[in-house]
Amino acid sequence: MQRTTHTARHILRPLRLALAATLFLSFSCSGAVEPAAVSEILNTAQGSSGEMPTFIRIIIAAVVLLAVPAFIWGWLHNSLVNREEQVLSGWAQVESNYQRRADLIPRLVESVSRYTKHERETLAEVTGQRGEALTQLDRATADLEKARLESAKLMERYSAAPPADEADLAAVSTAQEQLKGSMLRLFGLVENYPGLKAGDQFLTLQAQLEGTENRINVARMRFNEAVRDYNRALRTLPSNLVAQAEGFERKAYFKADEGAAQSRELGFNE
Repeated sequence: MQRTTHTARHILRPLRLALAATLFLSFSCSGAVEPAAVSEILNTAQGSSGEMPTFIRIIIAAVVLLAVPAFIWGWLHNSLVNREEQVLSGWAQVESNYQRRADLIPRLVESVSRYTKHERETLAEVTGQRGEALTQLDRATADLEKARLESAKLMERYSAAPPADEADLAAVSTAQEQLKGSMLRLFGLVENYPGLKAGDQFLTLQAQLEGTENRINVARMRFNEAVRDYNRALRTLPSNLVAQAEGFERKAYFKADEGAAQSRELGFNE
């Protein structure tokens, strides 16, 4: 009976030590256990049967020295990956809203073009200021369609990820602002045509484009927030060590467009 009890103690002691070491590693990495508590945990695990064997001390020390840094490294790596994924997700939302605006523009162009065609076919003679105004509408719709195609071509380069370079992202932003500017010029001309402005299709496009512009602004703001958190992690210890070793690179921000401090309306309700 005594031999059985001694054997059981001999078997259970290393198991208790291993369990104590595992618990310590888990809690210490999360900050739940202070370093001073190590001795108490291990002493409790070894029990009252005597001093811990040297080889077990060596094993535990090796586990602590190897497992803890590996665990911390892995945690920091995963944290950077999560932040990078938030940047990619934010860019996907920006891209989606740009695409939504681009999809609405052909319908807008079609609506205005159909109106100008109807005007020319209905009026026996279109001359003077009236004819020039219709010509300006035609030019504005052509410019808008050209701007849409140019911005779409540029966006194709960054369908998987946002531009990493500040200049490239600025080029994307400039193209989108030019597209918006072409749209504003067209709406300014439409103001001279109450019949076109009050049409059901135009009113529907008005609501959809206003909502899209708001979503674009929100998506760009959230993208910048995700980029800020990611870039901050790249510059702060200890995550910057992981970032440098594994090739994580800084992301570019959207910058405020020229004149962004001033409110710009789409010109629907003027």
